[in-house]
Amino acid sequence: MDFKPFQIRVSMLGTNPLNNEALFTELLNVLEHYPEFAPEFWNTEERGKLPYNREDILAKATAVKKGAGEEIYLKRNKATKYFGCIDVMPKQRINFEFDPKLNHKHYPTLFEFADRLVQVFKPDIASVHIDRPYPDEPWQSERDEIMEMMGEAAYLAPVDYFEVGPKGLAMRTYLGPHYVKQFSQELLLSTPKTITELQPWGGVRLDLSDTPWELPEQTQIEHWQAAMAHLRPAKVFAEMEVDVEYCDVECTKAENCTIGGLNYV
Repeated sequence: MDFKPFQIRVSMLGTNPLNNEALFTELLNVLEHYPEFAPEFWNTEERGKLPYNREDILAKATAVKKGAGEEIYLKRNKATKYFGCIDVMPKQRINFEFDPKLNHKHYPTLFEFADRLVQVFKPDIASVHIDRPYPDEPWQSERDEIMEMMGEAAYLAPVDYFEVGPKGLAMRTYLGPHYVKQFSQELLLSTPKTITELQPWGGVRLDLSDTPWELPEQTQIEHWQAAMAHLRPAKVFAEMEVDVEYCDVECTKAENCTIGGLNYV
């Protein structure tokens, strides 16, 4: 890894009910399994900070009734510092944002940790991504445009996602059965410049390489462009329009996309 990351994110959205006691228990088991990622604090308010308590968290999550919602915030201030949120609500989301200063030695375990969470939640879509530094403005080259597009594609913010749907591939991307049907399993598994793997729960995982966190920048760009060129004709990923003058990327929902991830728990 030859750069200082701008952001390191693990994000997933899906329809499997997070107020389910068995599912949420498994999620907590994953969190506690990795000493370097075990949460220290929790709360139902973003700025709150209570000592991590498994029983209290589980009780709060499973008490959510149909049409209601709860946000479970998780924090870790020790090395491998992060801020996480599990949204137990109609727009269900699991999101962890790690300190950009995270030691590179933790990257393989981070991707493994994310994979374990995905196997439990079985999301409609998930991404694991390490952002390279965003380009300065005004953009100086085509590289700057592509880096902006890659960052936009990997970012799973509900405010955007539920309007335009998935935007594209991250370093590692999971597409659940909801999207596998829209792309077709055959198309996804034949994506060039990626390592693809059918998941036991019916999703497909796409990595930009067997160790995507180690890709040199130019190789990452080449793999991302080749994979996106293969998948874009399915018209499921949002259409991207680059505005060079204003250094911005505008996204619109693709014509064949039915957005997943909404479930009234």
